[in-house]
Amino acid sequence: MIQNKLTTKSLIDSIAPIGEYSNTFRENRKNDTTRLSTGTDSLDIALNGGLANELYILASETSTGKSAYMMSMAQKLAENGTIVLYYALEMGRDELVARGISTISHIHHLADKNAKQFTTGDILYWQYDSTIKVFTKLPYEAYEPYTAEYFTKYGENLYIIESTLDGLTIGQIAGASAVLKEQHPDKPIVVFVDYMQLTKGDPDDRSQSDRKGKIDAIVTTLKVLASQVGMPVLTMSSVARTSYGSKIGTDSFKESGDTEYTGGVLLGWNWIGVTDAKKVEDQDKEKARCEKRGFRIMMLDIMKYRNGARNMAIYYKYYPAYNYFEEISKEDADKIMKESPEKKQTKDTDSNSAKKRPKTGKTYAG
Repeated sequence: MIQNKLTTKSLIDSIAPIGEYSNTFRENRKNDTTRLSTGTDSLDIALNGGLANELYILASETSTGKSAYMMSMAQKLAENGTIVLYYALEMGRDELVARGISTISHIHHLADKNAKQFTTGDILYWQYDSTIKVFTKLPYEAYEPYTAEYFTKYGENLYIIESTLDGLTIGQIAGASAVLKEQHPDKPIVVFVDYMQLTKGDPDDRSQSDRKGKIDAIVTTLKVLASQVGMPVLTMSSVARTSYGSKIGTDSFKESGDTEYTGGVLLGWNWIGVTDAKKVEDQDKEKARCEKRGFRIMMLDIMKYRNGARNMAIYYKYYPAYNYFEEISKEDADKIMKESPEKKQTKDTDSNSAKKRPKTGKTYAG
């Protein structure tokens, strides 16, 4: 269990020469044989094979798809046999499950244009039919096969933990995760916290009485959870508005010194042509283009990685209507961004199109 407070005596008792750690180190290295793939080949390569017992922090502006991206990774991990603890502090289970079902419907549609695809809104909400001027609800039977596939793929290993009315403190999140690790000692566990700023401050900890103190406590606790309890931990962080209009950088983490320095791997999530554009009119133009073609060009930037490469970037086409990601090369991303809006639309048309995707690149569910 994670100890919230360490007494001087317990600290002294834990101090020992490093030679006494040799057997533990040997066993850790011999038993560390599981590769936890992120679901994206390029990211796995950049991270030396996938996720390790480290703290990963993804920073982005709001409404750019960071939760969809993280859930796509969580689902891939769960599908491959990893226990995933996804602390959903913003969205509820129904919305997250509906997103996953929508993605599955889209994947089937790519393989067979006659297969129907559904957005998250189709599944969750009533729709207004302007022809007959009434609201209609999509019958559950319409997407029931996709629902069955979702729970078959992820039902055993994906745990979506909703926030309570009072919220969840970082101590509660870390404590529950540590207990589940004890209950499943032979299976890898990955923790997602969506997202950091929505974690409730501990009312009994005066150091968390302000925003900076709370964030410092969160990143420190999550770091301990990753390195000492032994599980990869991924969390998301919104950025200050002073960072808007430019590529996400380490300066985006400045609201808390501990965020920048304690996080083992810092990731920037950028909507190319929008979050890096300083002029509102340029942002609006790119948003309109994205709406027309049905996807955005996203860049995941590895800004800090102590034990591997940094300043590496992975590019995706992100289809927000279906929470779907397709990895592409930088060359393809640059080519798409240089295309004139007046040009004929590419084969990747609007989000409701049944046209075939290019064969290059790999696709990942989101």
